[in-house]
Amino acid sequence: MRDAAKKFSRLALDHRYGFILLVMVAAAGLTGLACVWFMWGFEGVLDHRIAGRWRWLATPALFVFSVEMIRRLAPCAAGPGIPQAIFAARHVTEQNEKKLAPLTSLTTMAVKIAALYLGLWAGASTGREGPTVHVATCVFISIILLVRRLSGVRIDMRSAIVAGGAAGLAAAFNTPLAGVTFAIEELAGDYFGNMKDYVIMAIIIAAITAKALTGEYTYFGRLAEPAAIPLTAIFLIGALGGLLGAVFSTALIKGGAYFGRLRAVHRYTVPASLALGLLVVAKFSSADMLGPGNGAAQVLVRGEFGAWAWAYPFEKIAATLCTFWSGMAGGIFAPCLSVGAALGADVARWMTIPVASCALVGMAAFLSGTIQAPITAFVIIFEMTGHHQMLLPVMLGSLLGFMVARLTGAAHLYQALCVNYNSLLGNALESPAIS
Repeated sequence: MRDAAKKFSRLALDHRYGFILLVMVAAAGLTGLACVWFMWGFEGVLDHRIAGRWRWLATPALFVFSVEMIRRLAPCAAGPGIPQAIFAARHVTEQNEKKLAPLTSLTTMAVKIAALYLGLWAGASTGREGPTVHVATCVFISIILLVRRLSGVRIDMRSAIVAGGAAGLAAAFNTPLAGVTFAIEELAGDYFGNMKDYVIMAIIIAAITAKALTGEYTYFGRLAEPAAIPLTAIFLIGALGGLLGAVFSTALIKGGAYFGRLRAVHRYTVPASLALGLLVVAKFSSADMLGPGNGAAQVLVRGEFGAWAWAYPFEKIAATLCTFWSGMAGGIFAPCLSVGAALGADVARWMTIPVASCALVGMAAFLSGTIQAPITAFVIIFEMTGHHQMLLPVMLGSLLGFMVARLTGAAHLYQALCVNYNSLLGNALESPAIS
């Protein structure tokens, strides 16, 4: 047995590039499978959420239980999951690899899944996309570590973390190109982050100029296109999306820090109170505020406007803040997309222009304003809808949302939340985030 292990290790070392490529491909396949299982579980829990009068007792109790499970078993399982992947990718070295292990361990993954499912069952306003990135990173890294232990071949851990996180985003939205942009813009965006607004602006201006001269020119014909919207609407939606996104991200960061300190003193009272606050918001809302919000976004993208959409952005933001301030595990991508869709639809109804097109622009603008990742935001929307004719409006809305958020001075959401994990490296905790 020992001789066979030595032969395997020697063979792997002799063909190092091919071996690593094979391992990465296998890890990606297994990660994609894990993401699908995670998605199926999420959808199954979503279809069987607690309802009726029992919710007023069950939701606070389950919130407290989930938050306590995270605190006791795996503190790094809290929050969206993307900050954990970003922090690990940017700080991992051979020297501190073990210190960062709690960010991507299988224990952390198991606790995150269990806490997220319990919170979702209780009615948490949360999505699965950010947690999918975290789950994918944990699975990918665990496979790489196992293979490294068996073969003795050193594999670059930063590359593995970036690959796992990007694979998770691609699997979460079924958008492979968005996975690539997410890897460049967020997971490994140390240099590109300083110039992305100029790069995107140059692309958009050049494309608008060419379109003004040549019209709607395509190589392979024209798909059925959504109705066009005026440039003034795009600017208005982009500005509003960026402004509201900046407010939302700042509330997540500042509120998360405040309630994190408060939970240290009132461990049970704070999650239970915020769970009741979530139920109060849901009680007095005309739309479903619990869960990810996919249904509301789908209705608006189909162009079906309802009176509930006027208040939806603010109600959904309030419900999502209650969820994350409690210390729960969960994602913000899906709630952001539903808020953005409603914001765009509201502008469309006010200006009496097409709802569906404005909803798409609103989704990109608000998501970009919140996470300050404009390329990832517009690529996700474009890949999910496939409307080539909406690419420029969505790109412009996304860029405007990003620029307005930056002009307000809002911090980059995920980078701000990464500070929460400085303690793993022995550094002083600058400002606690959602934990």
